[in-house]
Amino acid sequence: MSGAPAATALAVHQSHDPARLEALAPEWSALVDAAGVPSPFLAPEWLLPWWRRFGGRRALWILEARDGAGRLEGLLLLASRPALPGVRRWQLLGNGITGADGLDLLARAGAGSAARAAIAGALAAGGWDLLDLEDLPFGSPTAAVLRQVLAPGGVDVEARRRFACPGFAVRGTFEAHVRRMRRRETYGRRVRWLAKQPGFRIEVAAAPDEAGPALEDFLRLHRLRWAAEGGSYGIPPGSVEDFHRDAVPRLAARGWLRLYRLLVGDRSIAAVYGVEAGGTFHYYQSGYDPEWSVRSPGMVLVGRTIEDAYARGLRYYDFLRGEEPYKLDWSADRRELCAVRVRAPSFRASAAVAADGAWRAARGAARALAPERAWAALQRARRGLEAGAAAPAAAEGRA
Repeated sequence: MSGAPAATALAVHQSHDPARLEALAPEWSALVDAAGVPSPFLAPEWLLPWWRRFGGRRALWILEARDGAGRLEGLLLLASRPALPGVRRWQLLGNGITGADGLDLLARAGAGSAARAAIAGALAAGGWDLLDLEDLPFGSPTAAVLRQVLAPGGVDVEARRRFACPGFAVRGTFEAHVRRMRRRETYGRRVRWLAKQPGFRIEVAAAPDEAGPALEDFLRLHRLRWAAEGGSYGIPPGSVEDFHRDAVPRLAARGWLRLYRLLVGDRSIAAVYGVEAGGTFHYYQSGYDPEWSVRSPGMVLVGRTIEDAYARGLRYYDFLRGEEPYKLDWSADRRELCAVRVRAPSFRASAAVAADGAWRAARGAARALAPERAWAALQRARRGLEAGAAAPAAAEGRA
């Protein structure tokens, strides 16, 4: 491949050595803070545990954009993706399995254009057939820069919408927010009833010494919530739960963890796992005891996390991917995620894309024939297999 990289003063250093990922952690963490709107899903607190748990037999590709003084200005982290024999296929580190949103090239505020141009120029040298950059913020300049730099060499860059992420700007008061809520009367009744129960309280785990026990309680409630439907797709037992056991103490040490639990007496009946960074609360997952479902403890606890966001002066509340009704009850707007596929002008790349098309057609036909419940069970089983396939290699020494 050949392209015409934009002129830039940044040099790109590349590595495939996993040890480099650990060595980068201090600079990488500082770059997250310098990015303007830090995303916890691009931080070492999230991605180092991801690599240790799911790196498995994947290859790693690190591209660092540095200025003349050696300061890290941009970072792109890629992991190899299973593909047809001989096809060199890469995805963003952290994509899949744990459902991280807003993945992208990480750049220092004010240096994004130069960092993207420099890294795109390095990619123009080849070494890949397909780049599957999924779950980028829709409208990310990364796609446009890749197209500008790589298209002259015959590379195809295609972007498509992927998921919607409901949310809202935290402006005004919580009371005004509730008045706009469609189910405000139901919410009010549930809050009043639960508040009268002996021992009712909300606890928030944020410190490292609180994180472990609170997470185990959350995982228990999450499993209970999904048991009747065959198990959770978001956090299946096994290596995905273990990933969160690795990540949560790191998030807490960084000051980003907000793990809420609603208790009645000495028993927690609902939990919300949130990550708060850069003035944004990211609603990651939840769980509740189905025995209490008629009292809607999940709804009450979500409301309390939102009330807390107002009280803490946050900027934005992000429900992340998925337009479930309980999210839409509270939301006023939404962000979108996109998938950017970058295809080299090679037979291998074309064959892989054709195989993808055939797979999607077969998958669509199977889904049309299978009952929804059976299809969901198959999806959960596939996700569990993906996660489990990485676990043996992680146990062999990546941790």
